[in-house]
Amino acid sequence: MNANRGRETPDRALKRLLANGPLTAVPTRPSDQDLLVALAVSRFDTQRTYREREVNEKLKGWLATFCEPFGIDHVALRRLMVDSRFMSRTKSGSVYRVNPETVAETDAVRTVDPRHVLAEVRKERDSRKRMHSVSPKTPDHR
Repeated sequence: MNANRGRETPDRALKRLLANGPLTAVPTRPSDQDLLVALAVSRFDTQRTYREREVNEKLKGWLATFCEPFGIDHVALRRLMVDSRFMSRTKSGSVYRVNPETVAETDAVRTVDPRHVLAEVRKERDSRKRMHSVSPKTPDHR
């Protein structure tokens, strides 16, 4: 997740992921999945525990800001957060908590907001469309 030389920054990676519009599925590239999970987990308070229902509601609301409806299932993302060890849960699955070992990774992306990145991508795309839609002046043949 670090912005090391030769590695894509979280902003750039997210911009690439959203280049064609809202996400329609969980990214297939492992580094993109890690980014998505870190972004999701960064929305949770590291000092408290959450009930499954709270995690689901928070993820549903967050995903709705930059994903197509039914694009990424909040339950699948919740499982991915646990499987990748960014969050832990009790054996019963009723209580969730941010894994303290991943706080540095989630803090690194806390200021990255997919909703704003998507808006920026759309604005740039609209600007390019307007630029290309202006028909060039044809030479005057007399």
